[in-house]
Formats: sequence, C-alpha cells, structure tokens
Amino acid sequence: MAIFEPVFTYVKAIIISVHCLIIAVLTILVFPIDSKGKITHFLSKLFGNGILIIAGVKVSTEGTENLDKSGTYIFVSNHQSYFDIPVLMHSIPNNVRFIYKDSLSKIPILGWGMYLGQYIPISRENVRDAMKSLKKAAEKIRKGISVAIFPEGTRSYDGKTGEFKRGMFVLADEARVNLVPTAIDGTYSIMPRGKFRIVPGKVKVTFAEPIPYSGDKALPEEIRNRINIMLKH
Repeated sequence: MAIFEPVFTYVKAIIISVHCLIIAVLTILVFPIDSKGKITHFLSKLFGNGILIIAGVKVSTEGTENLDKSGTYIFVSNHQSYFDIPVLMHSIPNNVRFIYKDSLSKIPILGWGMYLGQYIPISRENVRDAMKSLKKAAEKIRKGISVAIFPEGTRSYDGKTGEFKRGMFVLADEARVNLVPTAIDGTYSIMPRGKFRIVPGKVKVTFAEPIPYSGDKALPEEIRNRINIMLKH
C-alpha cells in the first residue's frame, strides 16, 4: 500500500480542493444575508467534516462539557499540522473563526470566501497591520464570534508543542474573554510538516476548563503547560 500512498494523497488533495471551492462559493453567496455568521458557521462545519471524511480521519473529542455552546471564547491550541483547522472546525461547538495569512485573501474564490466569511487576515510582515487585525478580531469576539489561535505561530516540526509567542495574546488583551486551552493530538502523523502526505488516522481533541482572562505575563506559558498535560494523558 505504501507504493500507492503518493497517488492516494494526490487524489485526496484534488477532491479536498474541489470541496473547499464549493464551500467558498456558498460562503460568498450567503454573505449578504449572514450578518451574524451563523450560516457560515454551519458551512465551516461542512468544510471541516468533509475534509476529514475525504482524508479518512476520525476525531474524538473530550471536554465539551466545559464549554457554554452559546458563549464566546478564545480557543488556544497547539499546532501540529494543516489538518488542525478542519479538526477544530469539526470539534469546536461554538461559532468560531480562525486567523489566516492575509496574502491568502488574494486567492480567487477561496480567499474571497475566507474574507467574507469573517475569518481574520493577519500580516506576518507588518507588525502595525497585524495589531490592527487582532483588534478587529477582538471586535468580532465582542459581537459573539469565538476565535481560535495557534500561538506557536507555525506548525510543529516534530509534533511537540513549541514556544508560545506573546503577540497572539494581544487578542486576549483586547477581547478580555475566557481562554480555552485546546490540545490536538494525532494530526502530525496524518500530514507532517514538510511532507506532502495524507494518511488516514485518529485524532483526539481535548478542551480544558476555560481560564479567565488576566494580564499576567505568565498566562501563555500556563496555557501551554495545560495543553502539554492534556497531550500526555
């Protein structure tokens, strides 16, 4: 089967691409009537679930009882793979959006869908523009939309949780809502960084009890430690 693995990966990638375009088109079409983003949230669920089905990924979730499904949070997660986003779309019960690299907004259809779907573009080159984007994200949170962030800033090279960058926590400083430590375990083996490979597998997502916002500089490391504890269980 290993001989055919590259072929399977390309086939899955093509089907996933078509699936993404369909969801992006639907997101663009519903934009004028979706001021609260509830339809987009439903489409995001379809997006995530569809990718997982195509890739042969099964997800188990723990800790949803810790969440108020009508509440607003910042979900703070480790980052193992590109598959983390569809996995969280599947697992998070709240109306949630993600931060993405602003250059993706220029991609026809897909980028337009992300922008109109109220996902948050952020510049990696211009710190001032990045801060403006995080403040806009805080406005979305105050209007009832949760946001998921990956404070490592990039995918893991070895599956282990890297250092949390303080910059992402500017969003917490602005929004001042509860933060949810979120542990993703298993996506690294499905699509490791640096390898074009999609392998079926199992993923576990665990949500800890929400942590009240505080301006304590030790907060990022506290959340990182909680995530690592959940990953060891």
